[in-house]
Amino acid sequence: MDAPPTASEKRDVEGVVRGFFEAGKNKDLAALADFHAARESFTKFDENPPYARQNSDEAFVYEQAAFSNISDYRYDLEDLRIDLFGGSAVATFYLTYGGMFVNDYSFEGSPISGKARVTMVLVKTGRGWRIAHEHFSRYPDWVGRPKSTGQG
Repeated sequence: MDAPPTASEKRDVEGVVRGFFEAGKNKDLAALADFHAARESFTKFDENPPYARQNSDEAFVYEQAAFSNISDYRYDLEDLRIDLFGGSAVATFYLTYGGMFVNDYSFEGSPISGKARVTMVLVKTGRGWRIAHEHFSRYPDWVGRPKSTGQG
């Protein structure tokens, strides 16, 4: 019988999840790929185009582009839950994010913000916990908001 997961293991997984977003916030773009599991076993579905399943190389390119074009990036992980299954972990949370999307060609910026439901599957490797799969889906605008009464 497997030993129950320890609080230390959950903290290690949480550190990887938070570290990924911190690397983006701090524009440590080269570090982003190191959060991924081996190239052949990583996949991602994103809330932004392209909506097709991405492999490690594709995800790395899109993650670099997204973080490099957003200034004043801020984020919050809400209701983070980590479940451990031997050498695998599933982290689920709500990601609230914002910043200024900067178009380097026109020197213009536009504010962005959003909320997504996120699932990250991590595997324990010789290099520590690594993300094997990411799934981001936009949090519907109507969830959690009061319904309009139609009176104005």
